[in-house]
Amino acid sequence: MGGLPTQKTIYTFAYDPKDPKIMYTALRDGLFLSKDGGERWALLDKSPKEVVAIVIHPQDSSKIFVGTGDGKVFLSKDGGYNWKLQSK
Repeated sequence: MGGLPTQKTIYTFAYDPKDPKIMYTALRDGLFLSKDGGERWALLDKSPKEVVAIVIHPQDSSKIFVGTGDGKVFLSKDGGYNWKLQSK
Protein backbone atom coordinates (compact mmCIF):
# COMPACT_ATOMS: atom_id res chain seq x y z
CA MET A 1 0.00 0.00 0.00
CA GLY A 2 2.04 2.91 -1.30
CA GLY A 3 1.96 6.08 0.74
CA LEU A 4 0.92 4.75 4.14
CA PRO A 5 3.62 4.99 6.81
CA THR A 6 4.97 1.63 7.90
CA GLN A 7 5.12 0.55 11.53
CA LYS A 8 2.14 2.78 12.40
CA THR A 9 -1.24 1.89 13.91
CA ILE A 10 -4.36 2.36 11.80
CA TYR A 11 -7.12 3.67 14.08
CA THR A 12 -10.09 3.53 11.73
CA PHE A 13 -11.09 2.99 8.11
CA ALA A 14 -14.03 3.98 5.88
CA TYR A 15 -14.93 3.82 2.21
CA ASP A 16 -17.21 5.93 0.03
CA PRO A 17 -20.61 4.19 -0.18
CA LYS A 18 -21.04 5.39 -3.78
CA ASP A 19 -17.51 4.52 -4.93
CA PRO A 20 -15.74 1.87 -2.82
CA LYS A 21 -12.43 2.65 -4.54
CA ILE A 22 -12.35 5.88 -2.53
CA MET A 23 -11.14 5.00 0.95
CA TYR A 24 -10.03 6.86 4.06
CA THR A 25 -7.88 5.63 6.91
CA ALA A 26 -6.68 7.39 10.04
CA LEU A 27 -3.32 7.23 11.71
CA ARG A 28 -1.87 9.37 14.49
CA ASP A 29 -0.46 11.67 11.78
CA GLY A 30 -3.86 12.39 10.25
CA LEU A 31 -6.26 11.15 7.61
CA PHE A 32 -5.07 9.39 4.47
CA LEU A 33 -7.02 9.12 1.19
CA SER A 34 -6.90 6.50 -1.55
CA LYS A 35 -8.78 6.98 -4.81
CA ASP A 36 -7.68 3.68 -6.36
CA GLY A 37 -8.88 1.01 -3.96
CA GLY A 38 -5.89 1.23 -1.62
CA GLU A 39 -3.03 0.96 -4.10
CA ARG A 40 -1.77 4.49 -3.31
CA TRP A 41 -2.45 6.69 -0.28
CA ALA A 42 -1.89 10.38 0.34
CA LEU A 43 -2.00 12.34 3.59
CA LEU A 44 -4.72 14.99 3.63
CA ASP A 45 -2.52 17.81 4.94
CA LYS A 46 -5.26 19.83 6.66
CA SER A 47 -6.94 16.86 8.31
CA PRO A 48 -7.31 16.60 12.09
CA LYS A 49 -4.82 14.44 13.99
CA GLU A 50 -5.61 11.52 16.30
CA VAL A 51 -8.77 10.56 14.36
CA VAL A 52 -10.54 7.54 15.87
CA ALA A 53 -13.80 7.56 13.85
CA ILE A 54 -14.74 8.36 10.25
CA VAL A 55 -18.29 8.67 8.92
CA ILE A 56 -19.06 9.42 5.27
CA HIS A 57 -22.50 10.87 4.53
CA PRO A 58 -24.44 8.17 2.62
CA GLN A 59 -26.08 10.55 0.11
CA ASP A 60 -23.29 13.14 -0.23
CA SER A 61 -19.88 11.52 0.06
CA SER A 62 -18.11 14.88 -0.14
CA LYS A 63 -19.28 15.34 3.48
CA ILE A 64 -17.07 13.51 5.94
CA PHE A 65 -17.27 13.60 9.71
CA VAL A 66 -14.35 12.55 11.89
CA GLY A 67 -14.05 12.19 15.62
CA THR A 68 -10.79 12.59 17.50
CA GLY A 69 -9.52 10.87 20.61
CA ASP A 70 -10.04 14.02 22.66
CA GLY A 71 -13.76 14.19 21.79
CA LYS A 72 -13.76 16.76 18.99
CA VAL A 73 -15.88 16.32 15.85
CA PHE A 74 -14.84 17.85 12.54
CA LEU A 75 -16.72 18.13 9.23
CA SER A 76 -15.29 18.35 5.74
CA LYS A 77 -17.64 19.35 2.92
CA ASP A 78 -15.06 18.83 0.17
CA GLY A 79 -13.97 15.21 0.51
CA GLY A 80 -11.42 15.76 3.26
CA TYR A 81 -9.39 18.68 2.01
CA ASN A 82 -10.70 21.32 4.46
CA TRP A 83 -12.15 20.84 7.95
CA LYS A 84 -14.27 22.75 10.42
CA LEU A 85 -14.63 21.98 14.13
CA GLN A 86 -18.25 21.02 14.93
CA SER A 87 -18.12 20.38 18.67
CA LYS A 88 -15.70 20.10 21.51
